[in-house]
Amino acid sequence: MPAEFSTPLLTLPPILSALFGIILGLIIGSFLSMLTWRMPLSLFAEDENTAHYRIISTGRSRCPNCHTELPWYRLIPLFSWLYSKGKCHHCHTPISKRYPLIELASAILTATTLLYFGFSLEGFAALIFCWLLIAITVIDIEHQLILDNLSFPLLWIGLLLNTQSMFTTLELAVWGAALGYLLLWSVFHSFRLLTGKEGMGYGDFKMLAALGAWFGALAIAQIIFIAALSSILIGLSLALLKIRPHDAPFAFGPYLALGGLVTLFFGSEIL
Repeated sequence: MPAEFSTPLLTLPPILSALFGIILGLIIGSFLSMLTWRMPLSLFAEDENTAHYRIISTGRSRCPNCHTELPWYRLIPLFSWLYSKGKCHHCHTPISKRYPLIELASAILTATTLLYFGFSLEGFAALIFCWLLIAITVIDIEHQLILDNLSFPLLWIGLLLNTQSMFTTLELAVWGAALGYLLLWSVFHSFRLLTGKEGMGYGDFKMLAALGAWFGALAIAQIIFIAALSSILIGLSLALLKIRPHDAPFAFGPYLALGGLVTLFFGSEIL
């Protein structure tokens, strides 16, 4: 990686970097919680039967139950949810824990990224990568859907950054995108040919292609290994705890995201 990408543009004491990262992460997390709620619903709000979804997919934030617009002082990330005790101030309907959890995850990941990479070009690129992964993960968990509106920007940003060899060479990035897509595409069609069933969605192909564009062809095996192993361990744990049936469909995108995050922070040569 060229030295200019990792050279700090601004140097702050670790405590200030962490504090800035937490505040920035909470703000971005609030945006991501809104985005991940509205984007999937807007796909289904196409006729009069789903007109009520349009109310919460455009304009200001509202209570999903009574559709009351939230005043600005109830939009403070994390703290507004805690202050209201997780309930709407108007209808007192419980507000999903998804919002504070997304904001908290974004704060932790943003602060960690800034502490690890610093205020550098590489650090800002890593932040964009992490924020997109949060959005993809949340939507995939809730809807088992990886939107092209998120996976394609992730792919193209990775390729563009690596024209300057930020995380890998451009040649390896192109090969990574191609191999990432073709590998899961081959698994998908082989499984369907053998069983007559579809084992995963096309969004998984595009997501692995995007991760390949960021970290190169040599990282593909590591990302798949981490994703497969973590999905098996977590899936078995949930089945043993009777939280989810062992044969229930599950989202693979979050596990690919985990493989991508491990590769971002620890490199592509762990295996």
